[in-house]
Amino acid sequence: MSEDDGAVPPSYVSDVSTLIAIARGDARVMSLVQELDAKGWPLIMPALALTAASLDSRSDEADELLEGLELFENVTIASLQDAEQALALAAVIARTGLAPWDAHVAMVADSQVCPILTLDAAKWRPHLGDLDEPLHIVEIADPDEG
Repeated sequence: MSEDDGAVPPSYVSDVSTLIAIARGDARVMSLVQELDAKGWPLIMPALALTAASLDSRSDEADELLEGLELFENVTIASLQDAEQALALAAVIARTGLAPWDAHVAMVADSQVCPILTLDAAKWRPHLGDLDEPLHIVEIADPDEG
């Protein structure tokens, strides 16, 4: 796919670990988000995952960084739209045992058929087959490990 062919690349769904890194000002993750956005790569940020990142950080600066995600052209904040989605989230929680914010990430990834962008692949591996379709993960590698 070239940048000129008009095709939209598949979305990524950011999980809590990625959003916590942004809230903490992790330059590596923030640069990745900026780069993906600049290349037109859609990023979905589930609202409950944003909530978890805010709870982890509890600072005005962290909340400003999280709120700033809405300014990116290719970032979408995914909220629960109606009772049907709330009940679907409850079903994902029941099937996976995940916390509500992680289950929201899984629900969005499952419904949009797109991978979860994470810093913690080990957290997701036990749940890859918990839903009707397998979840896929893309781990942001730590350049210091290896």
